[in-house]
Amino acid sequence: MKHVKYTKIIRNIGIFLTLGLIIGFIVFQREQVKQENINEEQELSIPVEVMMVEKAQYDETLNYIGSITADHIQSLSFKSPGKILGINVQQGDYVEQGDILMQLDTSDLLFEIEAAQKAMEAAYAQYQLSAKGSSSQELEQARLMVEKAQEVYSFQETTLKEYERLYSEGVISNKEYEQAVLEANVALNDLNTAKQAYDSAIKGADDELLQLYYSQYEQAKTNYNHKQTLLEDAVLTSTISGTIIELPYEENTMIPAGQPVVHIRRDGANISIGVTSEDYEKIHVGDPVFIKDDSNMMREGIVLRKNNIPDQATHLYAVEVYLEEEDILIGKIVECRIIIGQKEGIMIPIQSAIVNGETYVYIYEGGQAWRRPVDIESILDDQIIVTGLNDGDSLIISNIKKVNEGKAVSIIGEGLGND
Repeated sequence: MKHVKYTKIIRNIGIFLTLGLIIGFIVFQREQVKQENINEEQELSIPVEVMMVEKAQYDETLNYIGSITADHIQSLSFKSPGKILGINVQQGDYVEQGDILMQLDTSDLLFEIEAAQKAMEAAYAQYQLSAKGSSSQELEQARLMVEKAQEVYSFQETTLKEYERLYSEGVISNKEYEQAVLEANVALNDLNTAKQAYDSAIKGADDELLQLYYSQYEQAKTNYNHKQTLLEDAVLTSTISGTIIELPYEENTMIPAGQPVVHIRRDGANISIGVTSEDYEKIHVGDPVFIKDDSNMMREGIVLRKNNIPDQATHLYAVEVYLEEEDILIGKIVECRIIIGQKEGIMIPIQSAIVNGETYVYIYEGGQAWRRPVDIESILDDQIIVTGLNDGDSLIISNIKKVNEGKAVSIIGEGLGND
């Protein structure tokens, strides 16, 4: 009986051991299949980078194409005709405001000033003699004034003949010739006045004649002061800082009065653009403008002025942008981005969006990629402003061409949000 009992016990133990081995094998097989499934799933998932979507402040802009124009060209001239004595600059030179650019030959002008001074003194002496009565010494002074006035008239008469020749050759204008005629007539009048003063010194003068003499003195004084002004204006100085772009005349050349002899381009340049009536109201003087040319160099300017009268051909309104640059070519075409304010929105990298009939992106959620349609509101360099996303969305920003709706993805890196 004991043998049978031990036999049953051994058989039962064998059965239990067999069952344990079978169960262990099944569990092992299941774990292996599960691990293989995990490995297979991991092999099939797409590695991606994501960034956290969040709202950010960005510049509200208007984009236009413009052309570079000279900011300002100053043309300088002399107030009186003459011969250029010296030129201190060359084309392309940079000058500062107040720099001496050119001088006229003032030898004739100095003689005219001396003659005008003598005429003024003679007129005053004539008035004084008539007012006080004449002594023998004053009579002699009046006679000398007649001689000086005769010298002045002789000079003006000679000058007039020279101007007649220059006018006939077309060197000077009619206005300049008439000025020489006038000065000769004034000199003749001064001579006659000096003679009258001499006669008055001999005969005496009444109140009416005294008033006449004083008026003649005032006229002579005005002419003298005018000549002094012409002497000061014989030195031409720069009224602005900028670059010499043209010198139409050479040294020892006769020039007429008022004819430009130097052209200076002021520092900087203007950009001329045409904007619509809708955008015109959004733009204000002083708004910052970012300018980019074909070399992709970015420059910064400001809105300088607006013209409220539209162009008749294009119906666009002219807006000028000031650019503080010296090395940019006149006439160059540039891109202008006018900053008109600040807005808030969602900004994402442009490469994260796909355009295929519609515009969409992929969002990471639960280990999978999910397609999300978006609308592009504006483009800022390599970023786009979109609607259709929410704060906190995980935007997939890499390997998007390999991703499909519901496709398993795994994060290998996380991009930065738009702070």
